[in-house]
Amino acid sequence: MRKLQIAVIGSKSLDLNNEQDKAAWDFAYKVGFALGRAVNVAVITSGKKGVTEAVTKGVNDAGGISVGVLAGNYKEQGNPDSHVNIATTFDGHKHCWPLIYSSDCVITIGGGEETGIQISLAVDLGIHVVIFSKAGGISSEVFTSLEPTFQKMRSSQLVYLVDDDEEAIDRAKKFAKERAEKEIQVDDKISVNISPQMDTLCRKENIAILLLLKKRKTLSPQEISDELKIPLMMVQAYMQELDSHEIVLAKKSVADEHLFSINQDNEQVRKFLQLISPNE
Repeated sequence: MRKLQIAVIGSKSLDLNNEQDKAAWDFAYKVGFALGRAVNVAVITSGKKGVTEAVTKGVNDAGGISVGVLAGNYKEQGNPDSHVNIATTFDGHKHCWPLIYSSDCVITIGGGEETGIQISLAVDLGIHVVIFSKAGGISSEVFTSLEPTFQKMRSSQLVYLVDDDEEAIDRAKKFAKERAEKEIQVDDKISVNISPQMDTLCRKENIAILLLLKKRKTLSPQEISDELKIPLMMVQAYMQELDSHEIVLAKKSVADEHLFSINQDNEQVRKFLQLISPNE
């Protein structure tokens, strides 16, 4: 049986001279240590400092396993003491999705907007959230704010407020075990009917390729690979997809190499390019 995957999220920075932040650090360390001692648990975090640093230190001191799920392209930007750092390649808050989707339960300690997004996403997906009451931040607002979003969280009966680390551990392990035993599959919440051509146009790699083709007119897959720093085989796959939807046109050069250009007869492509680069 796979390990229980418990996420611990919260404040990105903690001032240990501040009483509330010190309480958050101590709580995060104790939670990390207790989860690290459990042989059937892997701890998921995100980022480098603050709650992540305290939790990871606790996990390491207990001999457990910690996994960082990170925004951006670089695993090196995660906590250096984490056993595994996963670069999701997602910018901004988009990495919240793989972080929460990979969790059986979530423990939150303070935090701001990003933590709020993660709590909300967990509730929407039916994942329990255990909240430390003494860390302040967005976590405490779940039980104090009259905002509709927070009222929805409270009414879901998926969020629990705790005052000490032992209760947090007991609840988190219980909820995670129940979910793992059921092996609940989380379905995508967003369902939008988009034409295959528009779906292809909207992927950031394909947008980068189209902008480059607009600027340079005609390019080979190797030239695109060199310019965008994308592996050649991936470029070839992107170009094949773009070609199949008549977004680009392919022709062979004298060297028997495929050269690609934008299909100027495709009105949808012309409008799309005008929208994303109106001044070029």
